[in-house]
Amino acid sequence: MHTRTVIGCADSISILSQNLQWEALNYILSGNPAELKNYFSIRDSIQASAKYLIDFVGDNKNQQTNAITLQQQILSQVQHTDSLLQLRRINGDLKTPVSVKQQLMFPPLFNHIIEVIKTEALRLLGERRTYIYKTIDSSNKIFAASVILILILLIATFFFVFHHLIKRQTAEKKLIEGERKFQTLINSTKDLAIFMTDEKGDILDWYEGARKIKGYNREEVIGKNISIFYTPEAISEGEPEQNLKMAAEQGSFATEGWRLRKDGSKFWADVLITAIYNKEGKLEGFTKVTRDFTLHKTAEDRYKNAIETEKELNQLKSNFVSMASHEFRTPLSTILSSVSLIEHYRTTETQDKRDKHIQRINSAVREMVSLVEEFLSLEKIEEGKVQANRTVFNLKELVENVCSKFNNALKADQHLNFFYEGEAETALDKNFIDHILTNLISNAVKYSPAGSYVTVNAFVTIEEVKLQILDQGIGISQEDQHHLFERFYRASNVGDIKGTGLGLHISKRYIELMEGKIFVNSKPNEGCEFTIILPLTLQ
Repeated sequence: MHTRTVIGCADSISILSQNLQWEALNYILSGNPAELKNYFSIRDSIQASAKYLIDFVGDNKNQQTNAITLQQQILSQVQHTDSLLQLRRINGDLKTPVSVKQQLMFPPLFNHIIEVIKTEALRLLGERRTYIYKTIDSSNKIFAASVILILILLIATFFFVFHHLIKRQTAEKKLIEGERKFQTLINSTKDLAIFMTDEKGDILDWYEGARKIKGYNREEVIGKNISIFYTPEAISEGEPEQNLKMAAEQGSFATEGWRLRKDGSKFWADVLITAIYNKEGKLEGFTKVTRDFTLHKTAEDRYKNAIETEKELNQLKSNFVSMASHEFRTPLSTILSSVSLIEHYRTTETQDKRDKHIQRINSAVREMVSLVEEFLSLEKIEEGKVQANRTVFNLKELVENVCSKFNNALKADQHLNFFYEGEAETALDKNFIDHILTNLISNAVKYSPAGSYVTVNAFVTIEEVKLQILDQGIGISQEDQHHLFERFYRASNVGDIKGTGLGLHISKRYIELMEGKIFVNSKPNEGCEFTIILPLTLQ
């Protein structure tokens, strides 16, 4: 039990050191003072464990020296970590998380000392067993000799046996006391699930921390295999057996993954499995230390998602700058040239020419304003600032008004037809519907040739609104349809026709905010059919 106590204590210190690093990093990332509670609790536990280890191995000078060195490493790293946390509280921020995480890591000497302590404990176990075997053998020889010389050596034999009994009882009392202290220490560690198994993975011992994390009482798990903590997927892949095999081959094995509690809930576990061998090198069992790493994994995933989001936003800004520099150039050139020409038309006779150029300026300005409004709408959607605001309004009147906006934009002999069926009033987001129809009808007019027909159909039932926009334009290939609603994406056959690639993306997001769906049916040179289904009953 002395060796198991030393190894268990060393493993506990190793796990607590990792937990201390993560709790400190969690506070540095979140800045929440409440996160410091776990950090201070773990800091006290690891220092108490180091002191207990020094006291427990006091009968061995080499082990005590190693334990003192380990305590000094812990104290040094704790002081360094405390200083980093103090800087975080004062400055509100530190360097990049990667550099901070490296600073929080314990030095290589720390892990080396732990391995030295565990190796020395196993060596001492072998020496103790050898000593016990030799003592028993010596006692047997003395007993055999005492039978021959019983009359002469009766008193000497009695005192000799009595002396050894006292010595053994003293040693047993020390072992029992050490085991009691170890049990107290382990049971007071509530943040770690520590338990022991045999070589097959069947549970032999169970402590309070394991009950708190996994939800099982001692009598419920003793004798059961560790596979009860694994998910069905992990069991089918043979993960429990594989983990024990790796620990047996390497001496210890660390891993992370989803584990199950008694109630069936999942938690992300950080696991350390250490193999225990006897002096003949035969595997006797394992110590298994598990900590609930769910909060840390959530914080890490949140950090990774933040990085990905930042990359995506940077790409979005880059695309916008590229698009804006191209799309703003034409209307700005129109404005500059018209302003320059207006300066030459100062007489009354040239009023019609001035009006023509003023109209061109107004059109160019509206085009630029529309472009900016599209990007601002996209930014609000991406930030989650846009929500559907359902109100009752006259849908038929709205569709007619939107269609009328394109009367002056139609090409030669181009026709815009409108058909409506059902109740006139509906409960949808009026601004969303206006934007969606304006965008889809504008595309239909823009990408259809002169002399073609654009048709807008609206069907209203009790349960849903169905909108259709059909044209006889250039159409969309199947390959382009897969990316049609992505930001800044434009079909491969649009040629020199102007567009930002944002309209359909924004329209689709508005439709989804109203819990609706949009479908497209098209072939190149055969026109497009966009169908929108919007439920009138919210899910």
